[in-house]
Amino acid sequence: MKINEDTIQRISEHISTIFGIGYTAYAPGTMGSLFGLLIYMFLKDSGIYFYAFVVVILFIAGVLASDVMENVYGIKDPSFVIIDEVVGMLISLMAVPYHPVVAISGFFLFRLIDISKVPPLNWLEKLGGGFGIMIDDAVGGLMVNIILQVIVR
Repeated sequence: MKINEDTIQRISEHISTIFGIGYTAYAPGTMGSLFGLLIYMFLKDSGIYFYAFVVVILFIAGVLASDVMENVYGIKDPSFVIIDEVVGMLISLMAVPYHPVVAISGFFLFRLIDISKVPPLNWLEKLGGGFGIMIDDAVGGLMVNIILQVIVR
């Protein structure tokens, strides 16, 4: 079975915008982070290996889909591509003991770090392409995760 360019573009659009959530007029990055928090609620008790597997699969799918979207629209890191926020949020809370206050704190810390683009995030996003779109949020999520691990433990 041959997959044509239109099919690849539609699949990429569904993945990268999280089924259109990224097209919201109000704070699409925040909506992506909230969706990541929702996925976290379903995954938090699944075990670290399954959780990490899901994050890796979403990261790879995000790189591929985001790259297609950047090329199709000719926009560097389009704001409607929010799979990066989903993955960053999941990384923020990976292996952090669950408590509602910790999860909410992780959400706000991730949004703060993602929006401020502190180094090295501002350098990583300049890599461009799907990898550049995804890696800055993944590293931002790792930064939040380290902060939360230190606070919680």
